Amino acid sequence: MAETAIRFGIRGCADIARKVSRSITLAPIATLYAVGSRSLEKAERFAAANGFPPSAKVYGSYEAVLDDPDVVAVYVPLPTSLHLKWAVLAAEKKKHLLLEKPVALNVPEFDRILEACEFNGVQFMDGTMWMHHPRTAKMRELLSDPQRFGRLKSVYDFL
Repeated sequence: MAETAIRFGIRGCADIARKVSRSITLAPIATLYAVGSRSLEKAERFAAANGFPPSAKVYGSYEAVLDDPDVVAVYVPLPTSLHLKWAVLAAEKKKHLLLEKPVALNVPEFDRILEACEFNGVQFMDGTMWMHHPRTAKMRELLSDPQRFGRLKSVYDFL
């Protein structure tokens, strides 16, 4: 592990947070430091079920995770409608931010989140794992095969 691990706080106990907490556990430079939920009992169950170390802090509110001075970064798996409020508060508390996708309801909200992170000097990360998923490598391999598609010069996406 790195000399100083990134101490993550997780705000919320959504199903996707189980996967991300496992990933944090596997990262050599990160540690699960805290979890907060609207209910202390739910946060306790989540920590116990997801490999949090015995020293992890467990809180009965989202605010408590942000108020913990030892939490360096927060992961926010809350519903998208709550992202603006909690992402801006996290940035204002000088917490680096890993925000689950979709990151905002619209572009102005996303701009506000980015502005808050930039103004407060914290890193913004989104929960898009597409680039790191094994399917991406397989897709690149298939698209690079000239026998299948010829020589691709560009790919367009019309969303």
